[in-house]
Amino acid sequence: MPTANHSTPWEIGFRGAAKVAPGWTVSPHRGKVRLQVRRTGQRADGVVLPLAWAPASVNPALQLIGRIYKLVASNQETLRGALMITLGQSDTMAPNSDWEGIATSLRNALQNSRNEILEQTWRSNYESYIQEALKLLTGAKPPTDGHELLRRTLTRWSGKPPSRAACCIALRNLTDHAVARHHQPSCWRISSASIKELRGRPAPKRTKATLEDQELLNLIEAIEARNPGWANVLRLLTQYGLRPTELQHLTVKSDENGVKRLWCSYRKACGAQRTEPRWLMECPLKDRLGRLVEWNLPGALAAGLLELPSSSEGRVATLNGHYVEKFLARQPEWRTLKQQCEERGEWLRPYAFRDSYSLRCHRFGVEVGAIAMAMGHSLAVHSSSYRWASHATTAAAFEAVFKS
Repeated sequence: MPTANHSTPWEIGFRGAAKVAPGWTVSPHRGKVRLQVRRTGQRADGVVLPLAWAPASVNPALQLIGRIYKLVASNQETLRGALMITLGQSDTMAPNSDWEGIATSLRNALQNSRNEILEQTWRSNYESYIQEALKLLTGAKPPTDGHELLRRTLTRWSGKPPSRAACCIALRNLTDHAVARHHQPSCWRISSASIKELRGRPAPKRTKATLEDQELLNLIEAIEARNPGWANVLRLLTQYGLRPTELQHLTVKSDENGVKRLWCSYRKACGAQRTEPRWLMECPLKDRLGRLVEWNLPGALAAGLLELPSSSEGRVATLNGHYVEKFLARQPEWRTLKQQCEERGEWLRPYAFRDSYSLRCHRFGVEVGAIAMAMGHSLAVHSSSYRWASHATTAAAFEAVFKS
């Protein structure tokens, strides 16, 4: 007499769906799901999955079994070995799948422990890319490793090479942090090979704009008439080639000869290292008649006469790249310069004051090592990242040698 089948409908469906190949079956085992594989001419092999024998476990179990099957069928692993590897790869089985918590932890690390980035830097360089990744990770069919996460996240920025490059950096930071600090399996790491494959063709490298002395003087003069405090900010950026964030780290000190000079205490993070505080070296502009323009900014600052922008509370405003960029974007003279630079194939940004300082120092013949030290970076960084010459300065240099 045949034995009656008392399986419930979900169990019948589960057993049928789990039969990914002949001999692959599932059954209950002490309240858990047991996966068994029988192959012709071999002993049956079985493993217990870390899932309850219950309707809610059907979908996670089928995903797990599918991944195990790929490894076993390709003769890469034994059944038990495939289970161990797959538990590490499965976001469902991962020891900590709180990706929103991991993203918050990364944000805290970047802002408070590592590079001490600004809130605006987080919003510009990380937030939108990580939020898109979180949607995928918490969705119905989440990615199962870093490569898939990056591939699917990048689709939102198709045809936008700069954004795709930024997305790669943001997600690599996220997944590295997940593995290093939150015990996620190593399959979440995004390799350089994955980035190279998925990022696509990089954007054409743009030529960073530099401004002529008279362009800078005209800009500062126009802004002086409307906002003297911001005109002084541009004078500081121009005369000393500052990074905008360094405006917050300036004091006046007497050097070994008793001369009052500007001292910058900012220490820029360069990987695991930080740059050293430094004396600032002025590189003056020349007016239309070739005369040096003297501003005596250290003296004015020491005497409390250097007006700077103030906040709504009346205090000196926080000055950094974000606020400098916002201010300049509203100035008609800056917009005109930006259009002119675009027409000659150059990219104008607030760092143009720093790039122009570099070019001006080279034009005056300052030794390159001294320029790098004055700007607060290494000779290697200066060589690779800053303007040494323009067409005009190159022609002038050759004329000075061969027509003297």
